[in-house]
Amino acid sequence: MAKMAAAESEQYYFEMFREAYGWSGTSVEYGDKPDVIVQESGKRIGIEITNFFLKAGSLPESEQRQRSARQEVIERAHEVYLGQNGKKFELTFTFDERHPVLERSKLANAIVTLARRAEGCQTGQLRRDLFKEISELASVWLNAKEYDNAKWSVAQVYDVPLMSVSDLKAIINGKELKAKQYKECDAHWLLVVVDFIDPAQDQEIPDDVLKNLNSPMFEKILIYKPQFGEVVETQRD
Repeated sequence: MAKMAAAESEQYYFEMFREAYGWSGTSVEYGDKPDVIVQESGKRIGIEITNFFLKAGSLPESEQRQRSARQEVIERAHEVYLGQNGKKFELTFTFDERHPVLERSKLANAIVTLARRAEGCQTGQLRRDLFKEISELASVWLNAKEYDNAKWSVAQVYDVPLMSVSDLKAIINGKELKAKQYKECDAHWLLVVVDFIDPAQDQEIPDDVLKNLNSPMFEKILIYKPQFGEVVETQRD
């Protein structure tokens, strides 16, 4: 999904959620604090919407930051390599999430050196010893055939983790701190979106993730996976 403004993103997710939740004919008002107000059976329900990222986007090791960093490094390295009369072969890189990209220029230069070493290799996965000093890389695949529009690209390979209950609680607590700013409603709900299309969010939802999880602010906490129409929710006792 292309990057959208926050308000557009919230409306995008809620429109899918309301259909999955059976609210297709319900009166909806979009705004801020909370993001959505729904009139349901005479009850005014304020819904705050947030995405569950595996790591905060402010962290350099977060997938949000690393995704752009990897792409920038590969593009920079390819440009430098071609500027040195390099061959027009294709390289596909897999990165090691345990070693985030922090020094972009240094890594780009190291990858240019790797490309020089690969010039005499045949199509296939490159030997680890060719880039043993580049901890950020997990594997490199070479297509030795040359093309006028040859591309270097990043392959995304990752494990899908289980949702962290402690991280979920942190999200809830953060939203509760803003409760005084919410418009008056009969009840407030928190809709937590997990969009598996985005590797920065993709995670499995344990069956008991909402067990014994209550909030003094939110009458309901709902976890929603848009592509599957999956909604997990809790209610106060």
